[in-house]
Amino acid sequence: MTKNFLRLFVFIFVNTINHAYSQNENEFFHEIVLEKDLIENEKWALVGEANFKYLYNEPGWRRWGVSFIGVRKIKRFSLSAGANAYYTFNKSITNFFEIRPWMALQFNIPIVSEITLRQRLKYEWRFFYTEGDDATRENYRRLRYQIGFDIPIPIKEESSWKIRPFFEWFFIRDPTTFERFPNERDYGLMVIKRLKNDDELSITYRVEDFYKVDAEEPVNGHIFLLAYYF
Repeated sequence: MTKNFLRLFVFIFVNTINHAYSQNENEFFHEIVLEKDLIENEKWALVGEANFKYLYNEPGWRRWGVSFIGVRKIKRFSLSAGANAYYTFNKSITNFFEIRPWMALQFNIPIVSEITLRQRLKYEWRFFYTEGDDATRENYRRLRYQIGFDIPIPIKEESSWKIRPFFEWFFIRDPTTFERFPNERDYGLMVIKRLKNDDELSITYRVEDFYKVDAEEPVNGHIFLLAYYF
């Protein structure tokens, strides 16, 4: 059953990408994430993360980032807060730094047959600092709500495979003037494999609907994300 599901996932993914690539209103990204549990016990967790994101379309850019996350576990709830730091750069764009402190509340609800409903409400502050002779500083706040499901494949307690379909909405008034791809909503599917040493490897395909700033800009982004958690 697991092999059949993976074949189906690859088939749908390849056909979706092929269709999207033929359209002019799409951008393509890949992202790599490494996440490390620095501290973890029954009540608390501290996580460090490094990531790299690349835009293929022209004018393209690259982005390096680091994040630190603190989590307080309270039964089915978790309270978390953290800060992300990013540097986005390329010769053809205005290079900029972003500092993103945030806080979030997550609620996990077991439904049936090991399937869990996940909900997360997240509030972010985004501070942007551009480089160059005309350096600028801009900032805004946004609220995010995500809903998704954790579904073991096959549906049994000891499964080492899990899929996570999800949807997320972004509530924002006005993005910064130079931010090319502010999100309005996104949705996707994550496939997670728990390894024998309890580390996790995941592959995610995510579609982003962009907040419309410029009528000539693409309206959708397609992200292929590879992550390793240890």
